[in-house]
Amino acid sequence: MRLREELPEFSGDLEWMNGHVTKANLIGGVPILVHFWSISCPLCENIFGTISKWKKVYGDNFQLVGVHMPRSKDDINNKLIRQTADRLDMKNPICLDHKLIVTKKFQNRIVPSFYLFDKKGLLRHVQSGENGLKMLEKRLILLMKEQKK
Repeated sequence: MRLREELPEFSGDLEWMNGHVTKANLIGGVPILVHFWSISCPLCENIFGTISKWKKVYGDNFQLVGVHMPRSKDDINNKLIRQTADRLDMKNPICLDHKLIVTKKFQNRIVPSFYLFDKKGLLRHVQSGENGLKMLEKRLILLMKEQKK
């Protein structure tokens, strides 16, 4: 995806945990952080702790949507995904992208990856890996300030 592209639609036939979201109900209020992760990625678990802290600090000033992107057939196990989500206290909606439908729409290749959209649903920042989380948070803060204008 390129900067300023619109948030892709989440197909209606996808499986979800912790609720279901659509493009229509995400756009218009606050910034949206889409987080790609996988149960076979130890780095993803470490990084979710940082995201969880942001959610506690900034609350409803941004929306968090997880996309579980399997990296192997072993990752397509809803029970293990649920156990991991529960252990990490992931309360946000999580798309179970077993067929990589959402992953392809985002043109994503690695986990963890983050796509930050403004309240209009336009892509404003992309971040992959563990480096740059401070920059991601700075961009998030800027978008939260922007949305109040």
